Amino acid sequence: MMGDRLKAGNKLESTLKASRLKTLSKGYNLDRFQKHQLTTDAYTEALLQQYKAVGLTYTRLPIVLSAFLDDQNPDVLKTDSLATLDAIIQMHIKAGLGIVLCPFEPPPELYFDPTVFDKYVAFSKAFATHLKRTDPEKVFLQVVNEPTAATPQAWDKLQLKLIPAIRSGAPNHTIIASSNLRVKANDWSNVRALPMTDVVEDRNVVYDFHFYEPLTFTHQGATWGWKPWQFMKNIPYPSTPEAVAPLLNGIQYTDARLAVENYGKENWNRTKLTLKLATIVDWAQANKVSVICTEFGAIPWTAPKDSRIVYLNDVREVLETYKIGWGLWFSLELDDLELVQALGLTPLPHT
Repeated sequence: MMGDRLKAGNKLESTLKASRLKTLSKGYNLDRFQKHQLTTDAYTEALLQQYKAVGLTYTRLPIVLSAFLDDQNPDVLKTDSLATLDAIIQMHIKAGLGIVLCPFEPPPELYFDPTVFDKYVAFSKAFATHLKRTDPEKVFLQVVNEPTAATPQAWDKLQLKLIPAIRSGAPNHTIIASSNLRVKANDWSNVRALPMTDVVEDRNVVYDFHFYEPLTFTHQGATWGWKPWQFMKNIPYPSTPEAVAPLLNGIQYTDARLAVENYGKENWNRTKLTLKLATIVDWAQANKVSVICTEFGAIPWTAPKDSRIVYLNDVREVLETYKIGWGLWFSLELDDLELVQALGLTPLPHT
C-alpha cells in the first residue's frame, strides 16, 4: 500500500521530477499569513513579480487550519477563504512562482487523540482534492508544519496515514513530508529529526527539515520557546570565546549567560554548519530521496546586522553546495542590498 514504511534494503528510486526540485530551490515563507487573516491585499501580484525578478522560485504559505477545517464535517472544507486561497495560488502561477501550502498549528490533540487525528486525515484528503486541478509543477502540499508528537516513531505512524490521504486527493502533486524529534522542547523539525524519519513508498515526496542552528544566535531575543533567549542580544556570528567574552558580564540571567559562553566555545562558523548539514545529505543519499530546508534564518531585530548577513550567506551557500533547496523565514526586505546579496539573489534595478 502506498505510504507504508519501506523495509530495510528495499529503498526505491525517486520519481520526483527535476523540474519540481528546481522550483523548490529558492524560497520565502509568507509568515504574515500565519497570524493575519488570509487576504489577497497582503501579497499582490506585483510583489510576487518582484520575488520572481530577484530570483526566488517559490513561496511557502502557512495554512491556518481554522479557516478551512470544519470540526463537525472535516470531509468538507469551509468555503469562506477558498476563493482567496485559489486567487493567491493563481497569482503565483501567473508570476511563474511555485507555492508550498503548509498547515500550521494543528491542535495538540492531533498527536494523541485518534478522533482528532481522523478529522485531520479527512481534512488532508479534502484539501488535496480541492487542489487536484492546480498545476502540480507549481503547487506543493506539505503534511504539516513542525509536528510535535511525543517521539519520532509516534509521528511516523501518523504520517504514514496522512501521506496516502493526501495522495488519494492529489495523485500528481509532490508531497512534502515533515519530521519530528520532540526529545526535548524546541526541537521542531531540525537536522537531528530528519534522519530519524521513516521513508515512505510514495516516491513523489520531498523530505523537509528546518535549520536554525545555532539557536543561541538565530533565536536571540525570542519571546517564545526557551526563556533564556529573551535575555540574549547582540550575539555575534561566527562565534569564538573571544567574540562573546565582552557580552557575558552584561547577561544577568544565568542560563542565558552560560548558553552564550558555551556558544563561544563551540566555534560556530561555516565549517561547522557544513558538517551539521552533511548528516542530512548522508541520510538522503542512503535512502535515495530528496530533501528541502523550507525554513532557515535569524531574528532580524536582535541579531547584529553584519553577523546575520554572514550567517545567512553561509547557510545558503552550504545548502546550495549540497543541492538542497531553501526557504527564508523572517523578514525579506527587497530594498536591503546586503540581505538580497547574502541570499544569492539579484537586486531589483532601483535598489
